[in-house]
Amino acid sequence: MGKLSQESKADLYEPDPNWTAFAEKNGYLSPDASSNDSFVLNVEGDRAAAAVSEAEFSKARPLSSFGYSWILSNVTVRDGASISVKISYPTSVSQEGATPTKLPVLFVTHGGGWVQGTHVSAESSTLWPLYDHFKLLIVSVEYRLAPEHSFPVWMDDSWDVLEQLLSHPATFLSSAAAAAAAAGSGDTAAALKNVQPDLDRVILVGSSAGGGTSAYLSQACRDRGLPIYGVVLNYPLVCDYRHLPDDCRLSYEQGTTNAALSSGEMRALWHLLIPSATAGTDLKASPLLGNLKGLGKHLVFVAGHDPLRDEALKYAEILEREGCDVQLFIYPGVPHGFTDAWELDASKRFAEDFRRGLSGWLGHDKVPGSQ
Repeated sequence: MGKLSQESKADLYEPDPNWTAFAEKNGYLSPDASSNDSFVLNVEGDRAAAAVSEAEFSKARPLSSFGYSWILSNVTVRDGASISVKISYPTSVSQEGATPTKLPVLFVTHGGGWVQGTHVSAESSTLWPLYDHFKLLIVSVEYRLAPEHSFPVWMDDSWDVLEQLLSHPATFLSSAAAAAAAAGSGDTAAALKNVQPDLDRVILVGSSAGGGTSAYLSQACRDRGLPIYGVVLNYPLVCDYRHLPDDCRLSYEQGTTNAALSSGEMRALWHLLIPSATAGTDLKASPLLGNLKGLGKHLVFVAGHDPLRDEALKYAEILEREGCDVQLFIYPGVPHGFTDAWELDASKRFAEDFRRGLSGWLGHDKVPGSQ
């Protein structure tokens, strides 16, 4: 893989014509570069828009159409709060007469800058290439968000849920099934029947801020002796911009007028998340600054037309230098969040790359007949 030169990284920003046509067709507007240092976030507006698109996705592509069932439950975390957890699994495994089956576990933390996002965010932007091709036990976390809650609650919520799953898997799943049945939440008729988590194959998955969360969780698991089989980071957010290494700043400089996510929006987001710059060096804010040795297998997906490009590339570079098994996939000219748009050529390549990478890890757990 090696380290890319600044010139090579700069070339990745050149817009992909397929993305440009999509952006024009769908009314994407580039911010004025002069507003780069005074960008005003519209968290409520962004949440409302995301809710509409997620509702459309869920209606058009219910998990049942992919052969998956699901339940919703709540997990109590360190301060007594209840955190929503969605557990998805192949319907065929839970049917009457099916053989108890150990399934690889995907532990998923959604994107949205830690200010928005839901279970469906992860399904629509990250997981959709997998359902038709793999039999997986998927555990998704809706951690608490800023600005209603303060750093590092989203990291702590995610860790608390993961730690309970890894430490007491049978209790975690049985309690979730019982709670969902009592609440009538999800496909509860045979919830999790015959489903067993394979704790030797736990994979952390996250896009954007969810990628940053997964990066932190992988380091926390290593430090506590909890084995993680692999980590999937899709255009991850892994460093407070105020503490980026010098060779990670070019993508911020290029991204001042990015219509999907500008560097000005990212700066405003970090100031909202962590007002004190000094706190941005915390591992829970900037896993890029942590110890990346001994973190195991990684799939890292990077968008070329993205302010977060260079920190994602740096994370992959350090992982490789520290002896980790890293597969890096770069999509030149497409922006942050490009996998939200299935019709993009780059999104189709992402789907193929993701499936191929996961197949290399899991092999025989593919759905029969899948590629």
